[in-house]
Amino acid sequence: MLPRLACLLLCLAPFAFSQDYRAKVQGTVTDSSQAVVAGARVTLINTATGVSATKTTEVNGHYFFDFVEPGPYTITAELAGFATVIQQNIQVQVRGDVTVDLTLKPSAVSEQITVTEAPVSVQFNTSTVETTIDRKMLTELPILSRNPFSLALLDTSVANRYNNDRNPFYMYSSSMLDIGGPTTTSGGGQNDLLLDGAPMQLGNKGSYAPPMDAVQEFSVQQSSVDAEFGHSAGGIMSVSMKAGTNEYHGTVYYFGRNPKLNAVSNAIARTPNTVRNHIYGFSVGGPVCRNKLFNFATFERWNTRDPRNHISTMPTDLERIGDFSQSLNILGGQRTVFDPQTTVLNVAANRAPRQPFPGNKIPASMIDPVARVYMTKYIWKPNNPGNDITGIQNFRTTYSWMNRYWNFSDRADWNINDKWKIFGRYSRFRTLLDMSKFVDSIAVNNNIGGQMNSRNIAFDSVYTLSPSTVLNVRWSYGSLQDDYDPTWTEVTKEQLLEVWGGRLWDEPYTKNVPKRMLPLMNISGKGTFGRSSMWFQQPHQYSWHARLSQGRGSHYLKYGGEARYHRSNVIFPNPNSFTFTQNYTADSAIGADTRRYGDSYATFLLGAIDNSSWARYTEQQNVNVHYYATYVQDDWKVTRRLTLNMGLRWEYETPPWDTHDRLSRYLDLTNPIPEMQRKPPVFPAEVLAYRSAPQFNGAWMFATTEDRGLYNTSAKIFSPRIGFAFRVDRRSALRASWSRFITPVVTLTDTQRPMELYGFSVTTTALPAVEGRPQAKLRDPFPVGVNPLIMPKGKALGRYQNLGDSAAWSNQNFDRPRSDRLSISYQRELWQRISVDATFYYNWINSLYESNVNQADPNLSLTYKAALSRNVPNPFYLYGDENTFPGQLRNRATVSIASLLRPHPHYLDLTQRNTEGMRNRFRSWQFKARRQFSAGYMFLFSYNYNRERWLEFWDNVAEYARQFEWRESPEARHRLSLSGTVELPFGKKRRFLSQMPRVLDGALGGWSVSNIFTWNQGSLLTFGDMKLLKDISPKLDNPTRDRYFDTSIFDRPEPFTRRTNPRQYEGLRGPGRWNIDTTLSKSFPLTERIKLEFRMEAYNLTNSVMWGNPVTSVTNSLFGRITSQVNRGRELQYCARLQF
Repeated sequence: MLPRLACLLLCLAPFAFSQDYRAKVQGTVTDSSQAVVAGARVTLINTATGVSATKTTEVNGHYFFDFVEPGPYTITAELAGFATVIQQNIQVQVRGDVTVDLTLKPSAVSEQITVTEAPVSVQFNTSTVETTIDRKMLTELPILSRNPFSLALLDTSVANRYNNDRNPFYMYSSSMLDIGGPTTTSGGGQNDLLLDGAPMQLGNKGSYAPPMDAVQEFSVQQSSVDAEFGHSAGGIMSVSMKAGTNEYHGTVYYFGRNPKLNAVSNAIARTPNTVRNHIYGFSVGGPVCRNKLFNFATFERWNTRDPRNHISTMPTDLERIGDFSQSLNILGGQRTVFDPQTTVLNVAANRAPRQPFPGNKIPASMIDPVARVYMTKYIWKPNNPGNDITGIQNFRTTYSWMNRYWNFSDRADWNINDKWKIFGRYSRFRTLLDMSKFVDSIAVNNNIGGQMNSRNIAFDSVYTLSPSTVLNVRWSYGSLQDDYDPTWTEVTKEQLLEVWGGRLWDEPYTKNVPKRMLPLMNISGKGTFGRSSMWFQQPHQYSWHARLSQGRGSHYLKYGGEARYHRSNVIFPNPNSFTFTQNYTADSAIGADTRRYGDSYATFLLGAIDNSSWARYTEQQNVNVHYYATYVQDDWKVTRRLTLNMGLRWEYETPPWDTHDRLSRYLDLTNPIPEMQRKPPVFPAEVLAYRSAPQFNGAWMFATTEDRGLYNTSAKIFSPRIGFAFRVDRRSALRASWSRFITPVVTLTDTQRPMELYGFSVTTTALPAVEGRPQAKLRDPFPVGVNPLIMPKGKALGRYQNLGDSAAWSNQNFDRPRSDRLSISYQRELWQRISVDATFYYNWINSLYESNVNQADPNLSLTYKAALSRNVPNPFYLYGDENTFPGQLRNRATVSIASLLRPHPHYLDLTQRNTEGMRNRFRSWQFKARRQFSAGYMFLFSYNYNRERWLEFWDNVAEYARQFEWRESPEARHRLSLSGTVELPFGKKRRFLSQMPRVLDGALGGWSVSNIFTWNQGSLLTFGDMKLLKDISPKLDNPTRDRYFDTSIFDRPEPFTRRTNPRQYEGLRGPGRWNIDTTLSKSFPLTERIKLEFRMEAYNLTNSVMWGNPVTSVTNSLFGRITSQVNRGRELQYCARLQF
């Protein structure tokens, strides 16, 4: 009913609004005495296209132009009895609100007064806080990734949350940006990304990113007071594409990199830099019919190799055969390995000690045959002695990611008549990705193979219904394809038969897997071999927008709404994964000293696995989300100096629903289980000593054709906005705003990730250990009759689905996260057209978390300690039948006492997502200074100081009691960036030597330098559960890579004790990070309209190494040491560009 109602609203009123990229130009016309002039004729002319629009001033002397395309403009004002005033050099930016006040002087004859000084750039009419990157910056600044969204980081209210190259075909590169506080999650971004007003954020990912030469301007908003903006956690990024003009303009260019010109990529690996790229393209735009029809097209192609580093720890020749007699620990002693099958639980000592292997050698008869195959055929050897006496990181190399990419976009603009303007655009890119093999083994984890493709189509119409009313309608389509489908990792059936000893036990789970790869072996802390997982993500989205804007006296009104139909077709084939930790070969199953004892390769050789290893059958999911919104906005010019911005937005978003109704909704833990009411499982006396008999409740709820959603969503979502802009004087303004944003469902629940398709997708875990003794072997991980693979049965199990197993579901009725953003700013234009902006910003966020609803009281473990680790007969062993108790718990003959102390012991882990109660507070002080290009230079300076806090549980005791406490965010508090361009003042049309001979000008003239400098304070180091030997700060005065903080004050935590050490120490931060990228360019004017430019770009100009954070786990042998580099060595890029 609600979607129909929303559609009806969209159809009956052109209220469907578009989140527009175009600008506004307005002002007041006065006479010499500063009295307002009504009835003056004001004409706005785009000097590039010749397109013009005319308005008449109102009784208050005010005029207003909406839907103004970014570009250069001139304004003319005329009235009988006054001289005509012509204001030139008006530069309109994306989403700009330009104020141009005009003064008419009496004149008895025809006279013109021309003003060439550009208008003041202060925002007098809006309280929205945003930064615009203009075309000059896009062209001149060094941007290695050639991704316009990278420029958002020039505004320090934006924080990077993406740790890869920001190449335009990496979908997360545009979305993983925090804007004005947290607007990302671990799953992706929650901002709204707009391309010519068309949405391009699909779920948590961006999609199409245009070539740099196709972009006119780019803006980022951290606090929009305009209710037209929504479908975001608060951040808005908008790209405006170039359009054709009355003159033919374009570029032909080439960018290249060669490894011979570059420094070593990684200071740890110390291997040659392999980066090489060839990027070329063109752009061309011009008139099809002058003043009427224009076209602009771009094309770009890449053939590149990006350097990557692989650092791992490989087994020595002796360790490969089980001989650890020469293996040392970080303290210099022998790294003793123990037999996990000798574990004996000692309740009195709260330990579970083991016996070491004689001679520190694993007998050949105990080596798992699967591990033997890997060790002899697939796991490669070291290529260096290692970093220390332990031999850690004894394999280091550099390899390449290969990218073959092309990008095409074409936009046509048609000015049908003075009232009607339309444009259409078609954009797409295609990318093939692969990586080089750094060793000759199919066990190399190929982490990039596949393809990334995207398409974005938009059609837009602006129609002037009357001099004061304009209607804008837009339709758009966006899609992406992110398929991880590596080429050279495929294995044959014969190879798999060899690995598994002649039996393909996982065949029931691999029927819909397009290709088989070597099973994934995760050797903890050492390396990863094989790659069984793939993904195929192909979401797409249709959107409809419209907007009606009206000028009514001093009020500028907008009414609008939109509809977005999102569908995500996704499958994540991931047949199996096996994990091996050193804990199983350490000295004890409780409180193991892993710095001295145990080795994960030893665990692997034994084939010792537990319930962290699993097999999985995955079904394709087809998830839909529909979104509807309406809004009203009133920008009221109360006086010539005061403008109020007031808006209200209503949103309704359906919950995610599957086309075939395969989603699960929730587990009803208030619904009694009939069989267990009639015949309750009998609990052992050892368990009843710690608890009373439980209530056996639980009924699984699937989605149905009548109730299709993953959860319920509210139709009462309103987002108010209010702000003011006060003109202090002709060059400064005071602005303040408060705006509310609601996180969209489609980003809150990542529809491009596996969702709750219980019964259709199935996971079977290996048996857990019994009192520290592994019960499952790699050679037969899921033995028939003991722990067989669970088969998918659809909805056939009904209410009994997941009984005896783990499950996760969403809270059914929750308030979506909201962000309340307050900003107060003072903006002023100084001398030389330098404008400054000082802003205080505060963000209140109500968010969600995942709650463990089957957590046993941790105080029992603190009280009774190792006694709860004892195993007892499982009361659910072979209980009922496979249809009424289908979970894996049914197959376990014994279980620990602790596992039966859960509130719902007939289930395993139960997780409720989207649980309310989390809070976040973000405040910052921001300062920006900028100068648009003029007189040979421009710059943008941005500084941000912020403090962020959020609620968190101190430990599992607090989590059980639902007791939150405030925690400081570890993120950098200080961020700074400075970017700019300077034309050296020598040569033709420059300040000095402007009349020099052409030959001399070719050598000395036409030079310019552009730079981007960024600095980020290091992040606070975060520590896990440890034992404090000294209650002092571990901060050192002179930290080094090998000893970044004082490790002597920490030790392993005692088993069954609460955490006492601080999570963070004030002032103890990781290394700060800074970078300088620079461009030196030389231009040669071939004719008046054609220019040839050569440029050399240096990235990480100073070739400085930026180190990662040190290891903060006390049980890691690298505790307190820095082992990673987060940047790359200096890279040089050369370019030739022909402009006309």
